[in-house]
Formats: sequence, structure tokens, C-alpha cells
Amino acid sequence: MNLQIERTENHRAQFTIEIESQQLEDAKRKAARKISRQVRIKGFRKGKAPYGLVLRHVGEGAVLEEALEALGDVLYKQALDASKVAPYGPGVFEDFKPEPSPAFVFSVPLQPVVDLKEYLDVRLDFEESVVTDSEVDDALKEMRMRQVEVLDDEIEVAGPGHRVTIAVDSEFVDGDPPDEATETDAEDALTAENGEADAGEEETAPYIPKKGDTFVKDDNTKIILDPNADPFVHGFVGNLIGAERGSDVLFELTIPDDDAEETIIGRRVSFVVTIKEIEAISVPELDDEFAGRISRERGDEALDAAGFRQSIQDDLLRAAQDDARMEYSANVLQEIVEGAEIQYSDLMLNERIDDMIREFEGNLRQQRLRLEDYLSLTNSSEEELREQYRDDAIESLRQTLVLRELVSAQEIEISDEDLELRLDDIIGDYGARPELREVFDRPWMRDNIRNELVMNHLNAHLAAIGQGADPEPAIEDMKARATADAKRARERAERLRRYREEEASGDEALTNGDSDEASMPRGEDEAPPVSEQSDEYADAKAAAGNT
Repeated sequence: MNLQIERTENHRAQFTIEIESQQLEDAKRKAARKISRQVRIKGFRKGKAPYGLVLRHVGEGAVLEEALEALGDVLYKQALDASKVAPYGPGVFEDFKPEPSPAFVFSVPLQPVVDLKEYLDVRLDFEESVVTDSEVDDALKEMRMRQVEVLDDEIEVAGPGHRVTIAVDSEFVDGDPPDEATETDAEDALTAENGEADAGEEETAPYIPKKGDTFVKDDNTKIILDPNADPFVHGFVGNLIGAERGSDVLFELTIPDDDAEETIIGRRVSFVVTIKEIEAISVPELDDEFAGRISRERGDEALDAAGFRQSIQDDLLRAAQDDARMEYSANVLQEIVEGAEIQYSDLMLNERIDDMIREFEGNLRQQRLRLEDYLSLTNSSEEELREQYRDDAIESLRQTLVLRELVSAQEIEISDEDLELRLDDIIGDYGARPELREVFDRPWMRDNIRNELVMNHLNAHLAAIGQGADPEPAIEDMKARATADAKRARERAERLRRYREEEASGDEALTNGDSDEASMPRGEDEAPPVSEQSDEYADAKAAAGNT
């Protein structure tokens, strides 16, 4: 056997395997014997017909095809062992060349190769997160809005302070009409919607809405008529004051020069607002009573107004810091991906596109549609759909391969001890009940937890790389934050359990009278009612299924 290996496009290797003519002849005779056992040749028992007669009976082509298939399997395995090539998937038989010497040609997809280049030199600025008083105020206001009391839901005329349920439809009434938009404008709009820039361009021009384009559309939204808190654009609420229930309110407004995008500042927008419902409401004050009640609902100790505000600010800050770290790590990763040299086979790319198509089919099924229905409705083919996914699949594959290489390069390993601690944290969030461990302590769940921990460690490494720092302190900080978060979650879960027990005891006392047995609180080690166990068990199972 003479093996020649040539690298080809699409990150494949081409095996050309030359053999002696006699080896092919022997394979043909073996194939003829196999065929003779499967067909009936007059005058001979199965498997006993001579070689020449089998050739005449079934044709030399059939014998050669059988010989090539059997011999090819053997030769490919031998060539693969001799080549030391690491295949990504099975090789494909491409050609047979009978002259000058019999030769088999195979195409072999190769394992991906990633060169991270000088990834440790990537540097990006990191900005610490802050939470402003305004953001805290907004969060507290949202909480108050969720606790409003409806005093009257049959109000006929909308006035200040009322809550209205509306349908709103609006569009730009100035600018170029859609039929004057050029093909280039349409392409720019699609690019802007996808948030992508063309190759070779540093930045894509923002899309400028055309006349008739939708500004905002919502069929069912609730707003409180506060002239100082317009939901869409200044002056919106003022046009609804005095409107009757069931009426349509038509008006136009100009986008002011405040927080609006530059492309729509000064633009004119027409609104059609249907008043579907008007309610008189009472919004609770942010006092100690409100703070104590909501803090208990969150699983905190009962707090006064000042303590509750601080608790909300702390939660917002932790969330903002987590988001900032995640975004920063993602930006560092993107820089590394863009600088890396990555090679992968077309087979690997097609598999990633297959995954995306399957996910898309799943989304269609949720809408009671089949892929065939979608292709028919959009007048497109599956090939065109695959081409639409190609760029996203390439980006996804490149990122996946870089992530895998980074985990190896940074020598990130998750110990069984780390895995057990994380598993204990998760179970602890649901009361640390023994029966819950069986929900989470399963092989696939352990794999998910291990992958989560790998990504947490990798994000800490990426953040350290981007700032030119030692990753070990970042990892220790990440672990400390995870431990603190888990402890905080367990404490809240335990307090919520205790609060529910107290409420249940109080309700039972009211139902059965003031008997000592009804009012007797359960001990700390005593299990809560079966219904509470069932709820927690169901919540845990749902969480495990979504992990």
C-alpha cells in the first residue's frame, strides 16, 4: 500500500491509496464468491459457480463495485492508522482510479485547529458599575406600582392619577415614503436590525425611519396618567386626560431633543390610542409599613423604609456588577476570537447549521407550524434557509472552538469537591431537603453544573486577561461572590419558609379558634405541611429541568 496525503480546502485531508493490481484482483474474486452465494446461477449450487461465469452473469461492474466497497473499508482503516491524522468524522470515498495502479481516493474531515495567537496581550478598559439614586427610585416606584389597589374600575373619563389600559398604534408622518426607499436603504435597514456591519466597514450607518414606519405599537398596556412621566414621548399623557372609556384618541407629537435617538429627534409621529379601561387606584406610600411587608415577601428581615431602600440598592448594584463583568468577559472573548486563527471542516460547519435548523423547527412547532409550511409561506427552499444561517453558524462555531481552546490553555479544571459544593448550594436554595437531591443529583445535571462552573472560571480568566492581571485573585473573588450569593439565597429561602409557617399557623388559629394546639408553632426541625413540601419539590424539579 502506497499512501499519499494532501491537505485540501474545507480543512480536509485527501488520502490517495495505491495498491497492487493483484490485491484488487483477489478482492474481485472474493466479491464474486460472495455474490454467487446470493444469486442462483443455472447448473451450480449457490457459492459454487466459477469466477468467469459469475462475471458474465452479473456483470464485471457489479463485481468491481462489491470489491471496491469491501476493500475500501479495509484500506481506509489501514491508511488512517498509518497517517496519524486526527479525523473529525468518517472519511468519504470519492474516487477509484484503475490506472496506472489501482488507487482509492478518500476525503477525511479533520479535527479543528485553533491558534489563539497572542491572546494574553488582549487589553480592554473596564468600568466599575454604579447604581444611581434615580435607578433606585425607579425600582422602588415599579414595586409600588405592582402593589396598587383598584378603588374603582368603572371610571368613564380619564383624569390625572388614573390608570388606563390602552391600545396604541403610531407611525412617522414625515420623511421619505417607503416606496421611495432604494434597495441599498433596505439592505441598510436589515443590517441595522441585525446589529451587524459589512466586511471592511468600521460602522454601519444607522437606519433612518421612513414615512409610515411604526414608532410604537402595543395592543394592551397599562399606564398611569402622570403628566410628568410620559411613557413614549413628551405630551403623550396630556392628550389622554379627559378621554372617555372606549374612545379613540388621535393626535400628533414631535420627538423632542432629550434621550431619543439622533435619527428621530424632531420627527413627527401620529398616534391612535384606544382607551380600553379606566381605573381609580391607590398607590402605596414608601413608608415603613410598605417596606416591612415587601421585604418579608422577598425573604428579607422586616426592614424600615431606609433599610429597604438600601437593600434594593445593594441588589441592583450586585446585578449591575454581574452584568458588567459578564459583558466585559464577552468583549474580551470577542477580541480573542477575532484575533485567532481557526480551521474547521465543512462537516463541522454543516452540523452547526443542522443544530440551528432543528432549533428553528422546534420554535415553529410551538407555533403549530412545520418547516415545510414556513418554507412555503416564505417562498424559499431549505438550501436558502441554510444559507441564511451560515454566517451565524460560522460565528457560533468560531466562538465555541476558541472557548474550548481557552479552557485547555488556561488549564481550567473543576474538581469533584467544587461540583459537590455547587450542588449543595443549588439544593440549599430549596430547603436542603434529602428528597430534592435525587432531583438534581443525576449525571446530566452534574454535567450541566460542571459546564456552568467551567464558564464561571473562564469568565474570571477572561476578565483577568483583559486587565493584565493574575487570574487567581479573580477566581477567588468569583468563588467568594458565588458563596455569598448562595448563602443569601438560602437565608432568604429559610426566612420565606418560616414566614409561610407563621402565616399558616395564624390562618389555622383563625379557622379553629384560639386553641393551644392550633396556635402552637412548629419546632425548627419539624417539617412544614405536606403541601409546602410538594410545592418546593415541584419548583426544584422545574428548575432542574431548565438548567
